[in-house]
Amino acid sequence: MNQPTDVRASALSGLVSAILGCPADVIKARIMNQPVDHMQRGLLYKNSLDCLMQTVRNEGFWALYKGFVPCWLRMGPWSLTFWLTYEQIRNACGTSAF
Repeated sequence: MNQPTDVRASALSGLVSAILGCPADVIKARIMNQPVDHMQRGLLYKNSLDCLMQTVRNEGFWALYKGFVPCWLRMGPWSLTFWLTYEQIRNACGTSAF
């Protein structure tokens, strides 16, 4: 087992997760927080794709990464803890590493 490599790989996994997941989190949050009419239909966005297109058109691509640092601070430690624990459990069970 190579502990420093495992730590770096786990930290990088958290970064990649944040990079790929942040746009979906932004779109989800915008749809959930939009005002609704008396029939509980959203007033700003028709669906996720509409929200994505309006966000990029009105605010630019980087608006999809609003809140990136908190997202990374949430996903990074989780990823680090999960993968290091997973490797330790695999070693304790006698299973070979990847």
